[in-house]
Amino acid sequence: MDKLIEVGCEIRAIGAVGYTVVDPLDDEEVSARVHAVLEDFGPRDHLFGDIIASLNTLGRVVPLETHDAIPLQPPSLQ
Repeated sequence: MDKLIEVGCEIRAIGAVGYTVVDPLDDEEVSARVHAVLEDFGPRDHLFGDIIASLNTLGRVVPLETHDAIPLQPPSLQ
């Protein structure tokens, strides 16, 4: 997470139910760095909840209107 933020990636928690990694398609250099970091770190499904919690702690969160949302599961765990 820290490395993604460092290279210019917009990573945000979506409330407490998920997170998003925004690839800056209009900046090929940043996009290449983001993809390299994601490839270096590999699968992160097992860190799903920790990533969401950390992003919320950092204030990198898009708040949701509902407080009773059911957390999403990473795609590979569904």
